[in-house]
Amino acid sequence: MARKTKEETQATREGILDAAEACFHEHGVARTTLEMIGARAGYTRGAVYWHFKNKIDVLAAVIERVRLPFMQELDRAATETRDTPVLDLRSVILNSLIDLAQDERLRNTMEIMLRSDSSADSKVLADLQQAGFREGLERMARALRRAEQLGQLKPGVNPDVVARMLHATVLGVLHGAMVEPELMDIQRDGMLALDMTLSAYVKEGVLG
Repeated sequence: MARKTKEETQATREGILDAAEACFHEHGVARTTLEMIGARAGYTRGAVYWHFKNKIDVLAAVIERVRLPFMQELDRAATETRDTPVLDLRSVILNSLIDLAQDERLRNTMEIMLRSDSSADSKVLADLQQAGFREGLERMARALRRAEQLGQLKPGVNPDVVARMLHATVLGVLHGAMVEPELMDIQRDGMLALDMTLSAYVKEGVLG
């Protein structure tokens, strides 16, 4: 019975997060209220409060459930015992691009993260964006430092610079796809941009 209650509690929480993601995407963070989220999920405002302290807590959870799996994959790519860090990093980013192209929920969350306005709520969102940016960048840099140790980068290449350029490339594609989805395709253009960026910095043959 306890297990069923735990599962039901988790299902309620996920339902709230699904509703919150839809509200944030449709109305923006600033205009979304807990009442709107609860109504969308089919729960009372009190039920939402039982799971989350406030709207910002909900927003952080919406972002975290997408961000965490990606960060865990980046951690594996940056493992010091791996001998193919460039290929591992490429695979993680490619899989993420494919998932974004095929999963509407992931795209919606991405768009929530990339949007901004002048509200206090968006200041909190900006802080979450900055934290995610730094965490992702550091993991990419770790993988590329491992590549440098293995002699997989071109002579004189700084792995931290490569990480910044790679991060900027991916963000540029994601933002372009959000602004002009008919012109910029996440999967097609993301894969091309990723390989063009990596090939500028890694030795011939490393990418296969």
